[in-house]
Amino acid sequence: MTSPLAGRRFPSVTGGALSGAPVRIPEDLLGAPALLLCAYRRGTQSDIDRWAAFAARELPHLAVFELPILPALIWRPLQGWIDGGMRGGVPQAQWSSVVTLYEDGAKARAFIGDGGGNRAQVLLLDAAGLVAFHDAGGFRESGARGMAAALAAMTGAP
Repeated sequence: MTSPLAGRRFPSVTGGALSGAPVRIPEDLLGAPALLLCAYRRGTQSDIDRWAAFAARELPHLAVFELPILPALIWRPLQGWIDGGMRGGVPQAQWSSVVTLYEDGAKARAFIGDGGGNRAQVLLLDAAGLVAFHDAGGFRESGARGMAAALAAMTGAP
């Protein structure tokens, strides 16, 4: 089943990487495919870890970004504390690829949707920022293989 997001451009959002750098998505990712692993709840991390491990193992050249999305106004005053806590659990080498969306979180969530539960929203963007693959069903080998096939179709790789 094709996602209703397929072929749509990801909305322009800005977040902060754990490294401290601002990141504009999809603008800063244009020119190459990118995998976005989006989470609305802390309990989603194990699902994100499974998607990230698959990508690292099977698609090592694919840029992978974790996007914690915290759109509620209540979290904004706590941004430094929240990001600091995440830095404590994420190796420093990965800080530039963990981008928290606070102010633009609502825009991203409205585009992606939220089925609830502790499952990641997984989006593969093509080099132009268009959604080539979307999955919200939790990590499954079949879903991961579907994402890899979508990547192969867009890049012409076997």
